[in-house]
Amino acid sequence: METSINNPIKKIESSPAMIPSGNGIIRLNIVNGKGDVMIQKKKNQTIHIEFESKGYKNITAQLFSTDSLANIRFSQITLPNKGMDGPFGQNLSYSISSDGIYKLSIHENMMAGNLWGGIMEVKVSLSK
Repeated sequence: METSINNPIKKIESSPAMIPSGNGIIRLNIVNGKGDVMIQKKKNQTIHIEFESKGYKNITAQLFSTDSLANIRFSQITLPNKGMDGPFGQNLSYSISSDGIYKLSIHENMMAGNLWGGIMEVKVSLSK
């Protein structure tokens, strides 16, 4: 497992943002190892991005926002066996050993800034 703390905050193109279900879950459709979604996050809301690994062995993910002060990070990864790891930064790189449903949790860093709400983009790539 590797983590990266680089800050990928950048300008995102305007496209409609998804509003997560009441429990904050978004099921990400991975096509050819890639998935991308714009999300409207409320302050103090945890967003859960779920996807299936289907034979892939590595996950990389990035968070983007037009707000340079966006206090968001990947707070946790939940593995198919219900194990967990984290916290991470706005970039995540993780080696996986089994197929199944993975969940990336996104939340503010409670030690590093204020509560944040706004539009963010989440990009997930899976590789073999």
